[in-house]
Amino acid sequence: MSLYELQKLVCDVNRDPVSREAFFKDDEGFSLNYALSANERRAVLERNYGQLYAAGVHGLILRPFSLLHKVSETEYLDALRKACSLRADPQTGELI
Repeated sequence: MSLYELQKLVCDVNRDPVSREAFFKDDEGFSLNYALSANERRAVLERNYGQLYAAGVHGLILRPFSLLHKVSETEYLDALRKACSLRADPQTGELI
């Protein structure tokens, strides 16, 4: 698990217009610039906010990321509520 890299990707997309444009143009290619596990990369590419939250991405950086993808507050909060009953394996990032 590489929580630092995962949160860095989210922060870069949130804050840097050049990174944001690159992410929206080619999210998979952009994600390869970060040392993510396969599960972390999949969560980013699938916009799985619950898994990202369970993996440790802080809600204060995750919510702006979800807003960039036009996720409603209800959808976002539902994903986080479901994730609260889950946790990520520290070795694989897989929800358990």
